[in-house]
Amino acid sequence: MRIDSEVLEVLSEARVLELGTIARDGCPNVRPMAATWIADARHIMLTTTLAHPQKTFSIRRDGRVSVLYSDFTGSRLTGGPAVLVQGTASAPDVVARPQDIKEYWRELFRKTPSLVEDFASAEARATMDWYYLRLPVFVTPERVRVLEPLEAGGSFEPLPPWDFPMGVQIADALERYPTAVFTARDSTGHPYAARAEVTGAGSNGELRLRTAEQFEGRIGPASLLWHRHNGEFGNRCALQVTGTAIGAGADWTFRPERIPGVSAADGVDQWIADGRARSERYLKRRGIVPPQVDWSELEALVPR
Repeated sequence: MRIDSEVLEVLSEARVLELGTIARDGCPNVRPMAATWIADARHIMLTTTLAHPQKTFSIRRDGRVSVLYSDFTGSRLTGGPAVLVQGTASAPDVVARPQDIKEYWRELFRKTPSLVEDFASAEARATMDWYYLRLPVFVTPERVRVLEPLEAGGSFEPLPPWDFPMGVQIADALERYPTAVFTARDSTGHPYAARAEVTGAGSNGELRLRTAEQFEGRIGPASLLWHRHNGEFGNRCALQVTGTAIGAGADWTFRPERIPGVSAADGVDQWIADGRARSERYLKRRGIVPPQVDWSELEALVPR
């Protein structure tokens, strides 16, 4: 399909996007991720760590995905539109070292040069090698929509109330973030996503949503993702809530039902230990000898 220059700039320069996959229960599952646009292959490439492979499992069951570019923090993009890509994703059952997916890492380093500091020390390489082993995902665009932008962002401080009841976390998100990413499945079964202003909650906990233009998702299972980043991969906070959406046009009601996924780790050290343990289990269950990261190859991908 033909993609115009304005959209290509967004696909090439945005540092963080929102990937929508379809969970086992049919509900959209949406997470903020980094990605690169591979111009020669004309696909979007994302990766996830071995510690958090669920996205690849979902894609292998059902490859219909959405990729929303709605938050351009840290990039050189200013004043442009939001872009929604819908298409088909593939998730090969391979463990990729940095040297296996050079173009992905080269583009990440180009957009975010400070990433180099994350593996500069011997200590970082000894404790974070698991992080650089990735499960690749490739998205082939089939439909591209240019959407009216809504304000993204939000505040980092005070820290979000992790592990509190869902109602407390939602109340915090309503104060912390100006909008959320609203996702439901459209008439083709693909996730359809757009930013929405969120208000509420009513006496029964329902939230009121308003998008900038007609929302093409259908009544039924839906997701709200609030998130904030500063353009650096280690500085993010996010909350996803799944539930049921009812509405039409730009006005919708969302009934929260659960917070999917695992709880946030309590501090960086726990996050590293948890990530390593999960990665080791992933490899062991599949009988894979842990691949070695070639740090010199990774360094060679940094733009000079």
